[in-house]
Amino acid sequence: MDISVIKRENVTTTGGITIGQPDAPLTSIEFINAACPYCRKWFLKSEEMLTEAVKAGRLKRIIKPFDKDKADLQLGNLAHTYLPFDQPETVIQALSFLFTHQKTWRNDLTPNEFKKYIEQNLNLAPQDNTENLATIIAEADRANIKFVPTIILGEHIFDESIAMTDLNTLLK
Repeated sequence: MDISVIKRENVTTTGGITIGQPDAPLTSIEFINAACPYCRKWFLKSEEMLTEAVKAGRLKRIIKPFDKDKADLQLGNLAHTYLPFDQPETVIQALSFLFTHQKTWRNDLTPNEFKKYIEQNLNLAPQDNTENLATIIAEADRANIKFVPTIILGEHIFDESIAMTDLNTLLK
């Protein structure tokens, strides 16, 4: 990922799903897609460390579900329509489940089967997220964010390949 093209000044802390204290000293902004295997890698390897930082009051996470046109990310776009943006704990639990089980649904389910999968396994119903998701797409476009995951932590921009020792240093 070429981070030099990203316009950090066009990334905001508005929109998305906010987890943590509003006045936390650090903020991470995570552009992710629920069907992206690289987002899965990021989410699962960083989840414990980020959760700990949020609980300690050091970090506010803003997760921005980023709809993409790529064919193999379409079920991720569909999953985003089920996320209750106003219920961050529910969203974290849903994303954790979806990423943990991504290999079982990503390539094997039709959109209708996936809707049933979400409704049965996560007990979620479709949300009116059209405006929220469109705002995230527009923001990513203004900031020249093309790839998922793209994570911004303070002035640092990275993807799933960040070493956990480096992430830990940034979170301290």
